[in-house]
Amino acid sequence: MANIVVSSVCNLKCPFCFAGQFLDAARLEAGSVFISVEAFEERLEFLDRSGINEIRLIGGEPTLHPHFPELIARARQRSQHIVVFSHGLMPERAVASLEAIPKEACTVLVNMNAAQLAEAGRTHRLLQQRMEVLVRLGQRVLPGYTIYASRFDLDPLLAIIEQVDCRREIRVGLAQPILDGNNTYLHPKQYRFVGARLAEFARRAADHQVKLAFDCGFVRCMFDDNDRDILKRCGTDFASHCNPILDIAISGEVIHCFPLTEKVQLQANSGLDAGEMRTALSARTRVYRSAGIYPECSACRYKRSGECSGGCLGIVLRRFEHTPVRLQLPALPLIPMSSDEF
Repeated sequence: MANIVVSSVCNLKCPFCFAGQFLDAARLEAGSVFISVEAFEERLEFLDRSGINEIRLIGGEPTLHPHFPELIARARQRSQHIVVFSHGLMPERAVASLEAIPKEACTVLVNMNAAQLAEAGRTHRLLQQRMEVLVRLGQRVLPGYTIYASRFDLDPLLAIIEQVDCRREIRVGLAQPILDGNNTYLHPKQYRFVGARLAEFARRAADHQVKLAFDCGFVRCMFDDNDRDILKRCGTDFASHCNPILDIAISGEVIHCFPLTEKVQLQANSGLDAGEMRTALSARTRVYRSAGIYPECSACRYKRSGECSGGCLGIVLRRFEHTPVRLQLPALPLIPMSSDEF
């Protein structure tokens, strides 16, 4: 798995965003806001070398790329499946290019958080615009929701799923902190309360034939035995994981994941394939894997057995904020990788 950053701009400003700070810094440093078509081709070649047949486009808002349809066309020539991470407010050219892909070959993961749209009276208009996009994309749409506060309401998503006939699944993520950043995120002290609410919602969602799917960073102890039984009966496959995702920046830098920006990443032009990069990035964080988001994680049998990851490394590293976290690796072989910019 690897994500290709194609845009460093977004037309919304979500309080929980863990990519914004990195993208702001990247724009100031490189002066580029969109990946060049030539650099995008090199990312596709990297995926081919790594045996990855799923192309995942992220940003910023990836659909704002002025040549988004061309990127999609080039990705379609190489991939069996395309995934686009979006907030759903897309230019017409982007909607049309995604609408032309067979639904089984495309997933558009749409973040459905309503709070991100509440800006100066724009909410109703933007919600209507997004609904029109969801209707057109239909079964290509996988609704997503980021939890960044203990009080949240997922029930409106059930009505939206019925209305737009998208996939009957909701991918739930936890907002995680940026190291040295100031985004809004869910504190681990709130996890148990959130876990109970998610189990309650899973039961209601099952009545609508909708199931939950969990993103990275969840921990086993968010759910007690009764909660886990509910999730299982509702068809939710819970797994606790935190692994290098490989976010490939416009500049070519390969990041463990956005929350660990500038702390755990490889320099551009490494010459490694995706598997080798994950191994290298995992080596940099191995010393922290014995810990977890709670002090109790170190002695947890589920943590020791690998059943629980111990939570997001962004939170773990914040526990050790006075300890240097920029670990060094031996020099890596280099191969050219374009950093052409518009």
